[in-house]
Amino acid sequence: MLKSFGKIGSYTAVALAGAIGGACLTAVAADVIDKMATTKSNNDRAGIYSSSGETPEALAKAKTLGVTKYEDDAKVGGGGAEQKVLVDNDVVRVNLVSFKKGFVRPGGMMRKNAQLLVYLDEGQFTLTKTGNNTPMEKPNSQRLLPGSSVFHHRGSIVSESRIDEDYRVLFVEMKK
Repeated sequence: MLKSFGKIGSYTAVALAGAIGGACLTAVAADVIDKMATTKSNNDRAGIYSSSGETPEALAKAKTLGVTKYEDDAKVGGGGAEQKVLVDNDVVRVNLVSFKKGFVRPGGMMRKNAQLLVYLDEGQFTLTKTGNNTPMEKPNSQRLLPGSSVFHHRGSIVSESRIDEDYRVLFVEMKK
């Protein structure tokens, strides 16, 4: 049934069904996503993109950077970009974030909750600083197609990024 919606519809339907039901997004959500089809390419739509910054080794290294501050709860996901809360309860929060070209999303903070991002439009941004806010020698341009999804572990570190084109993304935060 979900196949007829296409990937974006599938991910959105799954995310929102979980948000509405609440019970299916619990502390085991990260383990479930770890067992789902993942990909190392943010463009192939073969599964949920799990970047090299989300490997157990990278997460362990990130803990040594001394980053202890969490994202501001009012700015989670968008870092201050325009956002609309679609669902917010004890288990999950779903924000629709609208990034505008030229916006700089601050980094150097930890994610308080596990997050699944679902791109509604083509996401074009450039990572400009590493997790501990050190400028990157070579900025890393990213392009995620509509329907792409990215998973970030609880406690992973946000890198600073510059938005290269307007786009919208759903941030599904699993609170427990």
